[in-house]
Amino acid sequence: MRKLIFLAAIFCFVMAQKVEDCPPFGTELNCSGEFSPVCGVRGFSNNKQIRETYYNQCIACKIGHVEYTVEGKCEEFPEDGHFCSPTESKQEICRYLDSPRCGYFNKDVSCTSPPCVKDGRNVCMTCSIKNMLYTTKGKCKQ
Repeated sequence: MRKLIFLAAIFCFVMAQKVEDCPPFGTELNCSGEFSPVCGVRGFSNNKQIRETYYNQCIACKIGHVEYTVEGKCEEFPEDGHFCSPTESKQEICRYLDSPRCGYFNKDVSCTSPPCVKDGRNVCMTCSIKNMLYTTKGKCKQ
């Protein structure tokens, strides 16, 4: 039984989607040819995140000039979704701005009927919830 629980814990750890900052000197990285697609986020334009899919995290940081990456292809996520950056995920103080968001948890969170979602007051408050991957405008549809 303990072995089964241990294997389940390892499986959950492996399945968790990673959001990773790029190092400050990403152009100096030596990248491998390993195919592990990521969605690179490079800032904002017209209040939308600028995103592009890259071959792997290293290449995204080296040639993509991205701020952070999210495991998986950009096309796998809603176009109007807002990825929670590593900085937003660590935010401790948020304004009390009322702009409802539906937050989608990463694969580390299991629920009885996917998708695993939670309503939040705004982007800051929603992204600061542990294991939150991205948000969309409005309240979650139940």
